[in-house]
Amino acid sequence: MNILNTMISDIMPKDLVLVDLIQDKSKIKVIVDGIKSIDLDTTAYIAKKIRNSDLLNKHLPEDFQLEVSSPGIDAPLKYPFQYEKNLGRKLKIIEFSRKNSISIKLNNVTKDGIIGINKKGKEFKFNFNDIQSATIITVF
Repeated sequence: MNILNTMISDIMPKDLVLVDLIQDKSKIKVIVDGIKSIDLDTTAYIAKKIRNSDLLNKHLPEDFQLEVSSPGIDAPLKYPFQYEKNLGRKLKIIEFSRKNSISIKLNNVTKDGIIGINKKGKEFKFNFNDIQSATIITVF
């Protein structure tokens, strides 16, 4: 799978990041993200590049199903730029050292982590390395 990660990362536009690659017998799901929003044209472009890659086709099943998408709203944030894209939004944070989650409004992203405020106004700082999971709380 590392070979596929590297190959797909190499053919993607440089302003995008390969967030996840999920493969089973005949299906490959490529999840990409970037500082700017990912549109349908971008995912179609990446899918076409993957399909047309001779190197990649040598490592994949003959009739593989390919899906290229951006992370869903419920997908965990993995990279600092994803936090930056979501400044001002509410997040559910789970740290490795705690079992309980903390809900915060994301106010700042630093080089090492994030700073947010809970609904009582208390400030919380989290290092990226201490965050087990961070997801956006959707408000309708």
